[in-house]
Amino acid sequence: MQLRRSTPYPFSAVLFDLDGVIIDTTALHYRVWERFGLARGFVPTGAQLLASNGRPARETLRDWFGAALGEDTLAAMMREVEPLVLQALETEPVSAVPGVREFLQALRAAGVPWALGTSATPSHAERALSRLGLSEAFPVRITAANVVQGKPHPEVYLKAAAALGVSPSACLVFEDAVAGLRAARAAGASCVALTTSFPRDVLSREAPHWIAEDFRALPTDIAP
Repeated sequence: MQLRRSTPYPFSAVLFDLDGVIIDTTALHYRVWERFGLARGFVPTGAQLLASNGRPARETLRDWFGAALGEDTLAAMMREVEPLVLQALETEPVSAVPGVREFLQALRAAGVPWALGTSATPSHAERALSRLGLSEAFPVRITAANVVQGKPHPEVYLKAAAALGVSPSACLVFEDAVAGLRAARAAGASCVALTTSFPRDVLSREAPHWIAEDFRALPTDIAP
């Protein structure tokens, strides 16, 4: 990755999704969701597990157990899912997406601010960042608690940009999921798709501005 550039960075701020972008938790989440479904007699398909990426938990639950799921039942299920995710984040092996630490260091050196924009709950985000030692690196966070409408609605990225005091159109978004890319596009931001969760051909159909395997493989025009 290029860590120095002779011209100013082309974006006023960078917005990051969390799972699959900052922390490599795709397989961990699949295991949690699969155990949750199997305990209730539901066997999720590979496509259904893939579709859970980047979506609020309530949307995955409605998809799996029926759109007519009552609010009380839905709330109870969400209360069951959350501790399972937190326990997995606490006890299972996790790692940062390759190159993300160096990318953050380069942004800091270039004076470019950044924020987190995730469908995860605040406790989920804190646990994940803490496991990586990156909690203090993300003081600006927009999580599921801050939005009414989840991705692919642009609310999370509109609010993340506003929290930094910049226009969404001046932001670069890093995403790994179809719903997140649609949210970034709807917000008017430029976006990079990382192939940590979805196949490249699926991501390419969402017309991201760039596609990369991880932060080590970014094109030079968006490397700080």
